[in-house]
Amino acid sequence: MKKIIVAVDSFKGSMTSSEAGNAIKNGIQDIHPDWNIEVYPVADGGEGTLEALTYHRSVTERTCTVTGPLGDHVEASYLWYERDSERIAVIEMAQAAGLPLVPIDKRNPLYTTTYGVGELIRDAIDQGCRKFIIGIGGSATNDAGIGMLQALGYHFYDRDGRDISFGAKELAKITDIGFEDVIRDLSSCRFQIACDVKNPFVGEQGCSRVYGHQKGATAIDVEKMDRSMAQFADLVERIAASGRKGIFPNGDRNTPGAGAAGGLGYAFLMFLDGVLRPGIDIVLDEIRLEEAIAQADLVITGEGRLDAQTLMGKTPAGVAGLAKKYGKPVIAAAGCFGEDVIQCRQSGLFYDCIAVNDILSEQERMHAMEKENAISYLQILMRKYFANERVNNNLES
Repeated sequence: MKKIIVAVDSFKGSMTSSEAGNAIKNGIQDIHPDWNIEVYPVADGGEGTLEALTYHRSVTERTCTVTGPLGDHVEASYLWYERDSERIAVIEMAQAAGLPLVPIDKRNPLYTTTYGVGELIRDAIDQGCRKFIIGIGGSATNDAGIGMLQALGYHFYDRDGRDISFGAKELAKITDIGFEDVIRDLSSCRFQIACDVKNPFVGEQGCSRVYGHQKGATAIDVEKMDRSMAQFADLVERIAASGRKGIFPNGDRNTPGAGAAGGLGYAFLMFLDGVLRPGIDIVLDEIRLEEAIAQADLVITGEGRLDAQTLMGKTPAGVAGLAKKYGKPVIAAAGCFGEDVIQCRQSGLFYDCIAVNDILSEQERMHAMEKENAISYLQILMRKYFANERVNNNLES
């Protein structure tokens, strides 16, 4: 009896990760009913990440009233679960400071704040969470994370010794940082930040210049924000170099990912000793997929479209990389192929690449994205593939 691990990403617009995984499982078991097939929902830090992290677990959802990006109240939710006697919170910063929370005509990162993100963290600490997995995509902010830090008890003082207000417009006013009111339990917390961008904090590739416009900033605003953030980084890194407690000297303004979410990555790195990691790595570690793959005979991964981008830190490449460590063959299943799919075939990661579109008529392809059809066609693809005697013989050898 073979043991198969199925770990596919969602097929965006058609199937969740678990729906696609179970379609693959059912298709194979139509041909090999005695095979042991385990489905692991996976994601790369974007869509489907919460499902992947919580699929096999008992989860508690918390909804809180927090400060939204414009300073008004919004409802935001996060999840927590227990693993190895440890309570782990999973928070998406966009719940409290995401771009969709700001009407188009009010988008201006000079004024938006991450304060609500800090309030979510604070609530999770009150619930007993000490380990955090935080997704920081989709932000409406460019405040370098100072709003989040303010909610956690940090003070940012102007030249008159007064606390600054919210938004990137305040960064230029900061002349000192106070740590006296930081919540005590924060020192026992560990933060993993799902971060798939490599932008530094400031400069030509920094958060202000690359992402400021899409958050509502003018060209003049962008230049102001970049200068203010450089000035803020000067202060933070000067404190870090002095050895003063409260700043962690494990990164700087040039650290890849420091510019994520309008500089929120920098705040986690320098103030909360956070670790910036690709989302897929966090997910695969947390669900302990490597342990399962080590015991498997075959691994099946995939996503909606297989192309050269698949190899750039996306789910199939992450799963296949784990399998390669143990010499396990990997089949990549997709809805369709991109023109450059040959790069996947030649990468050495995959034993084979197969796509639903290759078994469909032109008319069937027109409706292949509809959920019911997508599930059915993926199941049929697997049934046909594993009914092939040559495939089975090759996998046995």
